[in-house]
Amino acid sequence: MIEIIYDASFLEGSCFIEILPDNYKGECWSNSSIFFSEDNFGYIMPVFEKCYKNFDYYGFNEIDIDTWKSIIKELQKMKDYLSNNPEPNSLKAVIGFPFIYSEEEFMETYDNNIKQLITMITEFQKWIEDKISSTKVISILGM
Repeated sequence: MIEIIYDASFLEGSCFIEILPDNYKGECWSNSSIFFSEDNFGYIMPVFEKCYKNFDYYGFNEIDIDTWKSIIKELQKMKDYLSNNPEPNSLKAVIGFPFIYSEEEFMETYDNNIKQLITMITEFQKWIEDKISSTKVISILGM
């Protein structure tokens, strides 16, 4: 399922990306955070690599609000592309497939995965927009 996880109690294991609406203060799994599985974050990771040049998948990325506004715009471009019935073989130029098996699994239920990815991006954009009015930094806590 391509989705955002809103409650840390649903996490099993530690292979998740945390999005924290604040600076990192030495603790993970905050109640105010949202979470992505590695695969689901991987789909949108090209946006972060483009908008935040120092992005570190394994590190703690404290990203300012102006950069997040750019991220929202790039996510919109990705969502618009996905909404226009793209050819499956063109996706690699737009979304990320973090593992060898990721692209193949995505293609197995292509139409459903496209819909779920668009929904996840929409929810993420709304979450970011809600948070940028009350914080100066939103952090991505990597693997």
